[in-house]
Amino acid sequence: MPTLQNTIQPADTLTAAAPELLPIPPTGGDRIFSLSRSSWYDLERRGIVQLVRLRKPGNVRGRVLIPVERARIALSSLANDARAA
Repeated sequence: MPTLQNTIQPADTLTAAAPELLPIPPTGGDRIFSLSRSSWYDLERRGIVQLVRLRKPGNVRGRVLIPVERARIALSSLANDARAA
């Protein structure tokens, strides 16, 4: 009889455990890409990623979130462009 451990297929840990949206870290790097807050804002300013902003109507402050899958695709294409150059 096969054990449970033998029947589980290995999965990509980033896709299996990654949230859809990730908050921008106040300090240090985020837990998936290890990029700092200023790096994310720079990538957004350059048009490479589009961050998600949540705030109540009339409020100036809110939350800034990273769309994980879109960021992964954008960063992967940056890496491929760098290899091709």
